[in-house]
Amino acid sequence: MPKVKKKDIFLTKSLVLINNLHPSYKLPISHNNVRESVSEVMDGEDCRFNEIIVNFVNDSAIRKLNLEYLDHNYNTDIITFPYNDKRKEIEGEIFISLDTVKKNGKFYGSGYKKELRRVIIHGCLHLAGYEDSSVKQKELIRSRENYYLSI
Repeated sequence: MPKVKKKDIFLTKSLVLINNLHPSYKLPISHNNVRESVSEVMDGEDCRFNEIIVNFVNDSAIRKLNLEYLDHNYNTDIITFPYNDKRKEIEGEIFISLDTVKKNGKFYGSGYKKELRRVIIHGCLHLAGYEDSSVKQKELIRSRENYYLSI
């Protein structure tokens, strides 16, 4: 049996780091559920990832990020930062506003947990290369979100 090199172990290790930075909300889903959602999307899109960091924040923090990095002065539910453009070795960071996700869950009637899972999936799809700037791209990414929500 061939001996596994340390380098090989590093390249096949996938890490999902989760930070709840929200000052008052606890996560409505477990860390394992977050990791499972990330892994399902990455596996389903045939993407290998080295490290994905998922940060849960409040509206104030997401607005600051949105303004600083995207020059948008408004809240959003998610901002995704890919740190490389390698589909097979993805590294990136996702920031999710629990405030906005909770509001959207009520507004759309999906509920907080399901809306949070949709947003996690959405961020992973962005890391996998999906865009949502055009109507056609939005339809495609929404279709993929619905697929992952159904499994």
